[in-house]
Amino acid sequence: MLQHQWIRLERSDARAVLEKIGSREDAIVFSKEVTDVSYRSTQFYTKYKVYKLTNYATMPVFSMTYLSNGENFYTLDGLANPIYTVNELDPITLTERNVVLYLEFFFENVQGSEGEVFLIKGPKEMPFFETLPLAQQQEIINTFKPVRVNPIAKDENISFEVTATLHYGDSIIETNIFVNHDGKITFTEQNILVSGVHMEDSPYTRQASI
Repeated sequence: MLQHQWIRLERSDARAVLEKIGSREDAIVFSKEVTDVSYRSTQFYTKYKVYKLTNYATMPVFSMTYLSNGENFYTLDGLANPIYTVNELDPITLTERNVVLYLEFFFENVQGSEGEVFLIKGPKEMPFFETLPLAQQQEIINTFKPVRVNPIAKDENISFEVTATLHYGDSIIETNIFVNHDGKITFTEQNILVSGVHMEDSPYTRQASI
């Protein structure tokens, strides 16, 4: 399933968002004249959406993302806390069909201690795959493990154990991820499949327009 597409706000609606964010103590100043505001919905929140502010007055162009219900804005700052907060405010709904999308969203917005985490759905879908040495490409193809989702019923809630292949740090790893019904994530196992895999840029640069 594809993520929902970005929808650009009209200038008047964008100004209203900028005024609300600008009143915050931790706000970063965005010029109302040269800042675009877009949003997209998700398959796991009802009231909250992802907002992206892009300031074209800077070079390079500067963007920030937030989770918001239109009134309250939580900065996606690379930590899990803002996501976990919204998971409680707008009780997250996870299913076998959308839990992988949630993981992709989580990894795009939360960094690990060794850098960004990217879930690989297929070897050749990995960003910058074609720039890797041919021997390394073949090694990734040979060791790749497809995504598997195992629902776990507990009391009246359903959590998930997801087996997936990730790029993290400079390695391709196979890991088991426990996704609790409230959206909290725990890694239960990790196994390095290929090491020394360096991406030339953020794996999310090519997804900026999704």
